[in-house]
Amino acid sequence: MKKQKLKKSAIAATIALAVSMGAAMSVSAETAATLPGSPATPESKESLETKRNQLAERQQKAPIEALEAIAGTQNALITLQNNDTGKAMAVLQDVSGKLDVLLAKYPGLTLIPANIEADVDDFDGDPKEVDKIVDEAARLLKDHKVQDARSILSDLVSEMRITTTSIPLGTFPAAIKDAVKLIDQGKKDEAEDALYDVLNLLVKTVEIIPLPVLKAEALVTAASELEHKSDLTQEASRSEILKLTDAAKEKLKLAEMLGYGDKADYKQLYEAIDGIKDVIHSEKSAAFWDKIKNSLSALKNKIMHPGK
Repeated sequence: MKKQKLKKSAIAATIALAVSMGAAMSVSAETAATLPGSPATPESKESLETKRNQLAERQQKAPIEALEAIAGTQNALITLQNNDTGKAMAVLQDVSGKLDVLLAKYPGLTLIPANIEADVDDFDGDPKEVDKIVDEAARLLKDHKVQDARSILSDLVSEMRITTTSIPLGTFPAAIKDAVKLIDQGKKDEAEDALYDVLNLLVKTVEIIPLPVLKAEALVTAASELEHKSDLTQEASRSEILKLTDAAKEKLKLAEMLGYGDKADYKQLYEAIDGIKDVIHSEKSAAFWDKIKNSLSALKNKIMHPGK
């Protein structure tokens, strides 16, 4: 997970984060895929569903007051730039009230999430294709064709990047009150500068979720459920389980080759998945499935939160 402060020079470009509060907390996945500037190739149905699920999970933790506080601060800045100090004062007082609500609701929280967005790059290839691209890039680099190599390597991404914009509750509320004081003192220009600084306090956190690992998780879950299907014979369910676990290993191999995580993590997973064939329909299978699922979850968390 990467944390960064919003650069002051970038605030103007993002000033409309949520100016229209009638909008949802984030653009829907279907709409995002067709917005100007989105990739020409639409996201797959599977990627859209994954994005929806990941966003929905995180949006539950983002109170509407937080997004409204950011939008209000941005609106106040725009209003000040339009020389309407009275309206700016009123908007900031409303923002201050919303921040007081957040402080009362979450007294021990340092950062409160306000806006969540997701970008997806889904590499539509297999490990063999990754090998070919890497070999070609190595050839290009040997000939010092760095930009050509960079271009083809840029395709080797299969991940969802979830960006959360959060309000630091330790500094943001007080900074808003300071801006209100400046407006009250007739220091319009200083108040504008103060609001830029306030918006610069916002913190962006980026989580990187490897899609092949997510897909492997889904395949393992489906395989584990097949063991209890009453409409399949043990022989039929065993065959389907092995197909799904082989597919899961293929997804994990892709993730490994794309550089998500360490080889040692994958070795343990491959061994655990291979071991399931010896215990299908036995009393030991539940423990094996739990081991695989826990290892997958640990790998995903390690990639998403390196250093923790």
